Amino acid sequence: MNRTRSAAAASALAICLAASACTSVGGTQDSGGKPIKIGYAVPVLSNPYWAQNVAFAQKIADQLDVKLSVVNANSSESTQLTNIQNLVAQGVQAIVYGPVTASVGPSILNACKAAKVKCVAMARQPGVAPDSTNAAFNVGYVVGNDKADGEAAAAVLTDGGAKSCVAMSGQQGNSVADDRLKGFQDYATAHGVKTLNTFRPAEVASEGQRATESFLAAYPGPGFDCLFAFNGDGATGAISALKAKGALAKVKVAALDANPDNLKAIQSGDLLASAAGGEYLDGGFATIMAYDAVKGHMPSERQVVLDGIVVTKTNVDEYIAKFGSTPSGYDATQLSLTSNPSAPADRFTLKLK
Repeated sequence: MNRTRSAAAASALAICLAASACTSVGGTQDSGGKPIKIGYAVPVLSNPYWAQNVAFAQKIADQLDVKLSVVNANSSESTQLTNIQNLVAQGVQAIVYGPVTASVGPSILNACKAAKVKCVAMARQPGVAPDSTNAAFNVGYVVGNDKADGEAAAAVLTDGGAKSCVAMSGQQGNSVADDRLKGFQDYATAHGVKTLNTFRPAEVASEGQRATESFLAAYPGPGFDCLFAFNGDGATGAISALKAKGALAKVKVAALDANPDNLKAIQSGDLLASAAGGEYLDGGFATIMAYDAVKGHMPSERQVVLDGIVVTKTNVDEYIAKFGSTPSGYDATQLSLTSNPSAPADRFTLKLK
């Protein structure tokens, strides 16, 4: 993972993050002598989580020497389906995708099946499990342990003395948003923490700020002592709103995803914790699975669930050192079954040490 990208590749990545599509430099030859092309469909690139996700996937693509084309759905199911069709038209051999919602997953799979294109879901459940009926093209998925992540955030708040909470989650049907919220609610209820209200969707900072302003207006004082945000960018907006009203000292905030702004907030004490740390690597891992599938090496484990890291003030510096802007310790050639046939089925893990 320490390989330095060329200036050209770095420039390509910068363009990718600003626009809806990009292509990396170079390309491993497939059996027909053509460079392997992998499409990479993300639901909302403006969210810092997805920016980190794409950056790591591009590092993996660079190591495997394949071309990666990134497309952004801007949280629209119809746009995502158009993106998939465009990637197919470009001649990609595989598509890695984070579905906007689980309901769009079957349509994506049908498009890939019709085009005989391998596909791997990432970050969010695709709504269709890999099985004997679709094994030829549905390689599998790499997702986080979302319900457990929500429980972990709730545990931090409960241990911190929380009694009454407000919550923010994402778009209905987004498996990450649904499962993280359920995990939080189940744990909080079981441990005597009352959830006063839930706002959704709050997937980006502006929505998180608006949701928190609504909470403060509905429960002045404030009348709640903790706030749960299902992702990192929503938490950034929530912290901004709490600060503006002088309420942050009275409200403990826990989030998920551990994006760069979250890590700074943990260091400063503005954010109590962020669960699901490191899970943004799921797209890079999915890219390895897609690459191997194109090369004829289907994984033995098709449903990969990552256990994220709970980042607090006690381990935030250690986390930044390994999973910050340049994740270390991940060599795609060692994790790929194509170049390393002895790579274990459980090779995709997240560990601080």
